[in-house]
Amino acid sequence: MTVFRTLLLALLAAAAGWAAAQADRSPPWPDRAVNGQYWLDATGKASLEAARAAFAANQGQPAEPNRVMPLGSGAGLWYRLELPGVTQPVPAVLTISFPGTDSVELFRPDGAGTWRSQRAGDSVPVNQWPLPYLKPAFAFNLQPGDSEATYLRVQHTHPIRVEWQLWDANGFTADAKAWHLGLGIYVGFMLLVLMLSIVNTVSWRDPVHLLYAGHVVLVGLSILALTGLAGEYLWPDNAWWNDKAAVVLPAASLGWAALFVRELVSERGGRLVSWGLLVLSALGFAMMVGVLLLSRGTFFRAPSLYLVPGMLLILGILAWYSRRRPEVGLWVLAGVTVLVAGSLWPLVRNLGLIGHSFLTDNGPQLGAALEIPLVLIGLYFRGRERRDSRVRLEALSHTDPLTGLGNHRVLMLRLGQLLGRARRDPTLGAVLRVRVANLHLINEEYGREAMEAAMVRAAECVARGAIEGDTVARDKGGDVVLIMEGQPARSQIAETGRNIIARGLKFSRRLPRGVTLHIHVAAACAPLPVVDPATLMGLLDQELVQIAADPHGRAMRILVQTESLGTMREDERGRVPRRA
Repeated sequence: MTVFRTLLLALLAAAAGWAAAQADRSPPWPDRAVNGQYWLDATGKASLEAARAAFAANQGQPAEPNRVMPLGSGAGLWYRLELPGVTQPVPAVLTISFPGTDSVELFRPDGAGTWRSQRAGDSVPVNQWPLPYLKPAFAFNLQPGDSEATYLRVQHTHPIRVEWQLWDANGFTADAKAWHLGLGIYVGFMLLVLMLSIVNTVSWRDPVHLLYAGHVVLVGLSILALTGLAGEYLWPDNAWWNDKAAVVLPAASLGWAALFVRELVSERGGRLVSWGLLVLSALGFAMMVGVLLLSRGTFFRAPSLYLVPGMLLILGILAWYSRRRPEVGLWVLAGVTVLVAGSLWPLVRNLGLIGHSFLTDNGPQLGAALEIPLVLIGLYFRGRERRDSRVRLEALSHTDPLTGLGNHRVLMLRLGQLLGRARRDPTLGAVLRVRVANLHLINEEYGREAMEAAMVRAAECVARGAIEGDTVARDKGGDVVLIMEGQPARSQIAETGRNIIARGLKFSRRLPRGVTLHIHVAAACAPLPVVDPATLMGLLDQELVQIAADPHGRAMRILVQTESLGTMREDERGRVPRRA
């Protein structure tokens, strides 16, 4: 949980940075608003003189910042701005709200009867802008008594809102620092999640974390491209890519998100879900290729037509997945829902359905920041489930599924280790092979379920005779074997065997009424025979066969290795009836 607290603190810091970036700083002039008129140049080739003549002929119309302007097809949009008057020279900055505007050109009188032009936008490398920044920005001085209007020409591949904001230089600098702080914190947050996802990929051995790391990187790059930070710092010399990245990266992000969700739900998903996500991913990458090869104008509606249905499809699949695995699915669904909700604000604004607000500017950033801890919690639960499943599977490879004891593989391994140590020190170890003599009778009279209960009861009887370091395992033939470590005395071995036999004769709720276990024990004590594990188990099996045929009804025998390498057999009373 320490990691999640760190992520939460980073998220709060990022939110504070964005909130600070939105702080309202009043300029040194009383009226901050900039009124203007616009005139549409359908050809896109009108000069400044032609635009001034059009405005002089009253062809201009009042500018409405919330209106989507009919740009595209090479058209140019001219604005005549009436800047506020000042009583002393004031350094000012005019910014255009949409970072991805193709071309913005500002015309200001230079005081000598001519006009000075400044140009910014995606058609110009950011490092060649008059003021390299997140979005088109122009610096100039407001002088007392300025009477000439300022003209602005905007061109873009498709209709957009054209909004501007006038700052004094100090207010602009403070706002720029706050924005860079907030976005810088987000970048650090993204890198932290990237490193955490890579570590989780290795530690959990789950590729879904690597896919999520790619998703975080692509979402982060999309945010940086849409806010303009990537253009300012990552590719300031490449105007072509700066123009394409705002469409290519979000498409790649959604395409990669489809692959991430496909990996997440693959354990429960059917073929239709899997193929649907693959098609969604392929469409995203196809759109990327189309945008890279053709103009953005050809594909300007494609993001909305692809992103919105694609996000809804992913949400639907995650909702379906959450019904099957709620502990994982609900967290991931909540995270992706927050991301989708944040991304929809600018899309709805571009459609002209809502006006400018904090969420239209910052919804994607906030959604992406909130998504990360939510999805990471879901992936944590998924990793824990997979780890527990791996532990259970590994345990099954070493455990007998009926009794919970070690299986034949464990038995042979531990027995081989004991025999290896016994060759170096003949005083070590003892082996008891235990068989339920009446197991087949219980099966015939009471059925398979009762027989399995008898086997479990026999395992309990043997396990109670083990101490720390001993091994209790079930042979593949059904017998239970106790491997005693250390240097147990012969009397201890005999007592352990007798206790096992006695426990089997006691009443147990596991067994049908009146049924007890008739247990036979064959034991080998130090010095153990110098043989391999399979041969030793064969010797003990022969002893059990002879116990079953013993006319005196003896239930236990102990093999003793003699100095001449012969084998003596002792019954449970300690007598030596015959030599092998």
